[in-house]
Amino acid sequence: MRIHVVGIGAVGNFVAFHLRRSLAPRHSVFALHRSETFNLVKERPDGAHLSVERDGSVLQQDGVVHLPYGEPRTRSRKSDFAPAALSAQDDPDVRGGIGPIDSLIVTTKAYAVPPLLFRLRQNLSRDSTIVLLHNGMGVYEKVIADVFPEPHNRPNFVFCTNTHGLYSSAFLHTVHTGIGQIRLGIVPDPFGHKYEASYHAAADPLAAQLSLDDIVNKSDETNISPRYLNLRNTIAALVNAPGLRASWEPFHDVQIAMRSKLVVNAFVNPVTALLQCKNGEVLKTKYGRNVADRVCREAERIFRTHWDREIKEQLQAYTQNPSVETPPPPFPRALEAPVMMKEIERVVEQTKNNYSSMYMDVKLRRPTEIAFLNGYLVKMADKAKFRPFMNVSLLYHIKMREMIPLAAQP
Repeated sequence: MRIHVVGIGAVGNFVAFHLRRSLAPRHSVFALHRSETFNLVKERPDGAHLSVERDGSVLQQDGVVHLPYGEPRTRSRKSDFAPAALSAQDDPDVRGGIGPIDSLIVTTKAYAVPPLLFRLRQNLSRDSTIVLLHNGMGVYEKVIADVFPEPHNRPNFVFCTNTHGLYSSAFLHTVHTGIGQIRLGIVPDPFGHKYEASYHAAADPLAAQLSLDDIVNKSDETNISPRYLNLRNTIAALVNAPGLRASWEPFHDVQIAMRSKLVVNAFVNPVTALLQCKNGEVLKTKYGRNVADRVCREAERIFRTHWDREIKEQLQAYTQNPSVETPPPPFPRALEAPVMMKEIERVVEQTKNNYSSMYMDVKLRRPTEIAFLNGYLVKMADKAKFRPFMNVSLLYHIKMREMIPLAAQP
């Protein structure tokens, strides 16, 4: 099996480290770099090993193959003022050297995913599996519209949520500040393959379990499709890497978790970026709590508006007998405003000494992921003919902040 990880920051380095640590040597793990960061790999005097630090103890892992993919990038210098362009010329020959991709784990910024997959599309096929491990929502919809518009030529996609606390202290060095988990949900198959057949067929819902054999039964060697074999192997590799603490769960459950996390980020990220403060500062006043409460109440209204249609589509994708009317489940408690507010409080307390990713993006004059956080909520609300004023305000203020340099420190 050939697993490629792209976006070798804190999360990508962490994932590649644990995959290489747990997989048998016959399986290859590749780290894909932009050309300028690949040059840093070649220049390292201590080799290209990956490092993960936890509680002051550092573990190193060799055996990951580093490759360039020729992606140009324009980024800011570490300055509050006008950015200097750093770009690498796109080279199709370099990307061609990557070869066919069985499994691609994408841990880049949300806005970078569509152009990245467009550049790598010649290395991907309908038999590939793409794991989307990024912040925000709305990326998949953009990818299938712009990169893979034909359902029958589309790779398998896996959605994820990640609650591990991670940051990069140096190149290829991740500090693991908080143990979390990675939850995986497989997007329904356009060919009608029932990945969750055993789960939905269980007589006792409390005992229902997903089965890798529903993806493909490896004991049936005469009928193994590479499309489903690559998907099964990807899920198995991630779930069987102990350090990742990954679990495969029903797609419906993962979507709920993604939306809950989206709302947390839709409050914490823009507020910390605008105020240039640590996460722990945002709920210390009644004004911050009022903003958080308004974000949650608007999000619940948006989610409720779309709930019936979305759950109907999911039931149609997974039902064993389409002619039988299945009653929809109730609206999930995790997406009710008071529960999401409690989750914001929990995350803020857990990460009170941390700086959010959007804080750093604004400070370093980088693009933010606001379009895939509050921007996503605003788009959903627009479809429902509803104006979520707090989310619109945060969206517009971050857009303004991206265009106005922070004042120089005296």
